[in-house]
Amino acid sequence: MVQQTEYITTTEACSLIGVSKTVVKKLADQGVLQTWKTPGGHRRLLRSSVDEYLASFNRGPSTLDDVVPEAMDSDAMTVLIVEDDLVTVQLLVKVVESLNLKVNVVTALNGYEGLMKVGSHKPDVILADLMMPKMDGYTMLNSIRHFDDGMNATIIVITSFEEKDIDREKLPVDVVVMQKPLQVDILKSFLRYEYHLKFA
Repeated sequence: MVQQTEYITTTEACSLIGVSKTVVKKLADQGVLQTWKTPGGHRRLLRSSVDEYLASFNRGPSTLDDVVPEAMDSDAMTVLIVEDDLVTVQLLVKVVESLNLKVNVVTALNGYEGLMKVGSHKPDVILADLMMPKMDGYTMLNSIRHFDDGMNATIIVITSFEEKDIDREKLPVDVVVMQKPLQVDILKSFLRYEYHLKFA
C-alpha cells in the first residue's frame, strides 16, 4: 500500500510543474497525475507521477532549446507554437522572427506540454497542430479555452488535414484554421494584425 507521505498537495504540484491549479486539476482528471483523496475530501497527488510527468519532457527530442531560446520580454507579444514536428517548429519560429516585431516565441512538442506553457507564459497567440502525441490539438485547445490564462489568446490551427477531415465541432468556434503547406504571407498578416491590435 502506498503511504500518504508519498503524496503531495495540489499547491506543491503547481510549484513543481510551474502551472496553475486549473492545469494540475485537468491533468489529474485525465489520469496523467495519480491522485488520492483524504477523508476530508482534499486531493493529494502521487509524487512519483508528478516526477514522471516532469521527466517526460526530458525524454525524446530535446533540441527545442536549439530551435528557440525562451528569453522573455514582458512588453512583447508572446506566441506559443505547439507542434511535434521539429522541422515545422523551426519554420514557424523563422516566420514569427521575420516579422521584426517585439515577439516572444515559446515552443511545446505536444498537447500536455502546450497546456503547461499556457499556464506559465500566458500567450497572446497560439499556433497549434491537431495531431500530436500524449494529447491531440482538439483536446488541448478546448482545455485552453477553459483556462483564464488562455481564454483570450488568438488560436490558429495549422494542419495537414483536408477541410473535410477537420472536425469543426470539436474545435472552439473562434479558432482560425490554416492548412499545410503553410501560406506564409497569410500567417504573417494574421500575426501582424494581432500585434497591432494588442500592442500598438
